[in-house]
Amino acid sequence: MKKYINYIFSIIVLASMTSCFRNFDELRQNPNSPSEVEPETLFANVLYTSTGSFYGAQGQYFNLTGAGLWGQHFSKIQYLDEDWYEYRPGVMDEKWKRMYAGMSGSGNDINLAGLYDLELALHSIRKRKEIAEESGDAIALKDAQALEGAMLVAKAYFFSVTTDAWGDIPYSEAFQTVELGYETTNFQPAYDAQQDIYNSLFELLEDANELLSHGGAIDSGSDIIYRGRTDNWQKLANSLAARLYTRINKVDAGTSSAGLSKLFGNPGKYPMFTSNADDAELVYIGSQPYMQPIYYNRHIDNRDDFAVSKNVVDLLEETNDKRLYIYAQPTPRSMDPDSDIDIEYVGQENGVPRSEFPMLNAVSRIGSLYREQPNGKSFWMTYSELKFIEAEAALNGIAGVSGSVQTLVEEGIRSSFAKQYADVEAYQAPMIPVEGDEILGAAADADEVISNLDWAKNGGQFRIIMEQKYLSIFTNGPEAYAEIRRTGWPAIDEVRGATQYTEGLPNRFPYPFSEQTSNAANWAKASEGIVNTVYGKKVWFAENTEINYK
Repeated sequence: MKKYINYIFSIIVLASMTSCFRNFDELRQNPNSPSEVEPETLFANVLYTSTGSFYGAQGQYFNLTGAGLWGQHFSKIQYLDEDWYEYRPGVMDEKWKRMYAGMSGSGNDINLAGLYDLELALHSIRKRKEIAEESGDAIALKDAQALEGAMLVAKAYFFSVTTDAWGDIPYSEAFQTVELGYETTNFQPAYDAQQDIYNSLFELLEDANELLSHGGAIDSGSDIIYRGRTDNWQKLANSLAARLYTRINKVDAGTSSAGLSKLFGNPGKYPMFTSNADDAELVYIGSQPYMQPIYYNRHIDNRDDFAVSKNVVDLLEETNDKRLYIYAQPTPRSMDPDSDIDIEYVGQENGVPRSEFPMLNAVSRIGSLYREQPNGKSFWMTYSELKFIEAEAALNGIAGVSGSVQTLVEEGIRSSFAKQYADVEAYQAPMIPVEGDEILGAAADADEVISNLDWAKNGGQFRIIMEQKYLSIFTNGPEAYAEIRRTGWPAIDEVRGATQYTEGLPNRFPYPFSEQTSNAANWAKASEGIVNTVYGKKVWFAENTEINYK
């Protein structure tokens, strides 16, 4: 891993841009940038920096002050603008740029790769594959196929998160540059409809599954997600496909049902996650700047702006869920040795009015497993999430699913507890129970939650599935925000302090200002029906859903 990570800040990707597609020609003329970079190096760079763009400090906190905040995993306790949905236009602009093209800059943010670098890597590995085919080198061909397959999975993942946030985005015309074999560079790519993007992502994942099935090897140093385990990439390809087929089930039930039946009905051809060992996650080295993003925010940026949301704490307390002691820390006042307050966990309501700003010592910060571990994790997808996807499929009568709704929900809860408790032990993160409570272990504590589930509550089985999935993916804000918009569950707190964006949860991330100036015609077409930048037209997969508020 370190072998390829060391390249990350030595590769100059793109000059600073006014739009994510401007100045690609400068890349080709940059005397400090090698004309040919090994695809393994590019891949390692993209895996790190693009994951950072979604979850970490490198992306202006796309998760902490964006998706995870709007999905109400986190809440703000200082500078509440984003918690009132009052985003900073410059920050939103930078998120967009980083995801597409990376950024050049200074300090820890210099030369971050983006999805354009992944296209360069794909272009390079396909050349290598052609050479292997022409020379008859069967081993080199299989290895090139495996690396291409892993890259396609990464492309599908990163683009799925991007389109889930913004809806229609440049896709089919994105990255049309001379460097990639086009006659001219397209600085004004059209926006593709989200439905068309999803159909393309399904094709990418189908191709990836086939490419990864030939037994090729991936250099472990270039693969900072699975360390070269090709079979895990194949499982991720199909597990991710299951996520995306589920995402569209309320707007294209036919495609969703057929896709899920194909996957679940043929596990030999379409293997998926079978245990927590298959989880797709990035483990940070733990030295600056390669640190877990929530830790980085607190201890390197020296910020204290975030708490665990009241929404998360309420759901955990409803079933006496002891993951509370992992997801949150006790309030500072209850940890003060001079205080007479017993250990307490208090979630902060999202977006309270200015007059109700919280007392900083009276709310729970994000748990030690995330906030205090420099070598912690960011994860793309987990086995426990897949079990909740299967539970929803069983509820909808999808062919090929093995197990009842209740059994699959229970498996999802148990696997989540096993993962969280194992990480607590590995990182020696403290779990501090309230007075009178006792931590019994992953299996027993999961069983207690299962026994406390209220299957008769309003919303029924579907609500239970979504609430437990929401808890299992804690810290994966992009997925939480997408699923709330798709399903309406779990019910979230109304943001009472909002003054400008008062129609509830935003339907989307706002398009960046740079696109209005550099890609105006295509931006205007994509923006038709959008009201006040975040309302009006919904993203496609959420068109038929209304949000539930407490």
